[in-house]
Amino acid sequence: MHESIENLTEQEVQIVKLILNTGTVHYSDISKSIGRSRKTITKYLDNIAETVVTYKINLIRKRNVGIYFEGDTTDLQNAIQNKVYPDTPNTKNERVIAILSKLLLSNYPQTIQDLADSTFVSRSTLESDFKEVKRTLAKYDALIETTHEGMQVIASESAKRKLMSELLTMYWGDTMYLENKKGEVHRELKIPTDMRSFFSKDTFQKVLSSLDRFEQVSALHFTDYEFQSLAIHLIISMERIIKDKTLEKSDHPVKLEMNTISLIKILEAAFKVTIPQYERQYINIHILAAEGQPIGKDNLEKAASPIQQNTIHQFLEDNIRNHDEMLLRGLTVHVTSALKRLYLGLNLHNPYTADIKKFFPLAFNNAIDISAKIEKQFNITLNEDEVAFIALHIEAYIERQKSMVNAVIVCSTGLGTARLLEQRVKKFFADSIQVNRVTSIQELKNHPIVEDLVISTIRIEVPNAPVVVVPPFLDTGSAKQIRGVADEILTNRQNSGSFSRLLDKRLMFFANTQETRAMVIKRIGLQLEKFYFGRKGIVDAAIEREKLASTAIDNIAMPHAPIEFVAKPCIAVYINSYGIEWNGNSVNVVFFLAMNREVQTQIEQIYKYFNDVLENKKLLKELEGCTTAQEVLSKLGGDLIE
Repeated sequence: MHESIENLTEQEVQIVKLILNTGTVHYSDISKSIGRSRKTITKYLDNIAETVVTYKINLIRKRNVGIYFEGDTTDLQNAIQNKVYPDTPNTKNERVIAILSKLLLSNYPQTIQDLADSTFVSRSTLESDFKEVKRTLAKYDALIETTHEGMQVIASESAKRKLMSELLTMYWGDTMYLENKKGEVHRELKIPTDMRSFFSKDTFQKVLSSLDRFEQVSALHFTDYEFQSLAIHLIISMERIIKDKTLEKSDHPVKLEMNTISLIKILEAAFKVTIPQYERQYINIHILAAEGQPIGKDNLEKAASPIQQNTIHQFLEDNIRNHDEMLLRGLTVHVTSALKRLYLGLNLHNPYTADIKKFFPLAFNNAIDISAKIEKQFNITLNEDEVAFIALHIEAYIERQKSMVNAVIVCSTGLGTARLLEQRVKKFFADSIQVNRVTSIQELKNHPIVEDLVISTIRIEVPNAPVVVVPPFLDTGSAKQIRGVADEILTNRQNSGSFSRLLDKRLMFFANTQETRAMVIKRIGLQLEKFYFGRKGIVDAAIEREKLASTAIDNIAMPHAPIEFVAKPCIAVYINSYGIEWNGNSVNVVFFLAMNREVQTQIEQIYKYFNDVLENKKLLKELEGCTTAQEVLSKLGGDLIE
């Protein structure tokens, strides 16, 4: 009994389409189309030959002539056209991934028509998708070279692997746990749809079975993410080794872990290859990460500093002004894991990045600042997805603080007395006051007060913050006084009109011609300097911040000025009805936020109102049509300042 077209694989269907469209093809044409070896193509052709007999057609393979169908192909063409392709890329994002996959993994140039056929879209649609393809390639210093034969990706082997890794990570299927006949549980992973034409199923299966075998003979057990990361790396590296596309040689080989040596032996036996020295070092990095060992100069070239939790915890504590221990613990675990991954060249895809930017702008803004410090300290680059993960931890902290007053305790006596007062405050006000720190008068010179409330054992004056003087033992009367001040702070915070007070008619901009992100930020920044809202250097600082992580979401952008460049807090509004090119987005409304410690106590209310603005689609649409400062101020609740 012969099989129907429904039983052909995607690669085999692609070959059938190629023969139907071209008439006569050769092995080189098929290899160019699907990127497989002659031996694999022969297997595909054998299956096609058996299948097309059902349609009264013969597949002819003649030396020096070519490969073609003999007979009436009408029924076969109809069957191909009517075949349902559940895995066909349907959205723009899916097509971009499919195009990148094709370009990256094919050994031959690809024409626009080749790519259009493989994604089942028109040439015009594909040309539109190509803008995003080029942006993605640019992130990895890769580009497309176009010749009369077609297009190819020009990039180093290392860059290509990072791109492949990102594609696999984005489209990685769910891990399934299956029990075999022996009662042993093992992992099985779905091959991402767009990768099936380029990564051999045999390679997937051999890598996964090798990892299963490795876990059985070693004492090392991977988490799901560690397993996924290592599997992705090995699938890419083994496929590239088979195709003789290895990484650059190293002049400084490192000592391999015993677990690494064990895994290499298993892989070499499964694939019948010898894994080159530098490839072994990359496998070693994954093993080190899974073993929980620090990755430093001894076992990773070019690592700027060791990745150790105690070091990172101290770094975060020193660089995040407002925090609690829960935030520090959560960020320490995440950043430690993230730095290990990033040293490996593995980015973790965050499906919620756009929503985090949109709904938690304060947290995302703070995450950008922290990420910049992490980059400088650890010599590693974080992308937007990583910044968004950090923002989630910060947003959780912000949510915890919403009904809390931040306080600092100032003491002139010994540390023991100060700690006693801290414990008494925590006991009486666990539900309403968060003690950020205990400090002395001398230390205040280096670390000014930014908290909502000062609780002190000595009489001091602090601008912009109430001071409650109490004895170290915190008697009932002093506790009552603290409660009254804390309640007043919370009431004022809730009734604040802080957002609208930061608006100024001199900081309203309007345009209707094509502009770029840099042009807009420069125009705003120079105006901020002119009216003494910003300090010299604010333009370059804001542009650099945007390069780290774009603040654009939909048609809105929210660039920020680093605090050291803000002389007076304000919010500038820039409206361009034509559209501003903003890192791949077209933006119509820009809110430039310049904040400093003057508005520290109102920052929550400012962003609460700002969130309401961002979620009000009707209001944002109306803002797009505004042409005067008065219109903008009236819609955003500000007063016109003459």
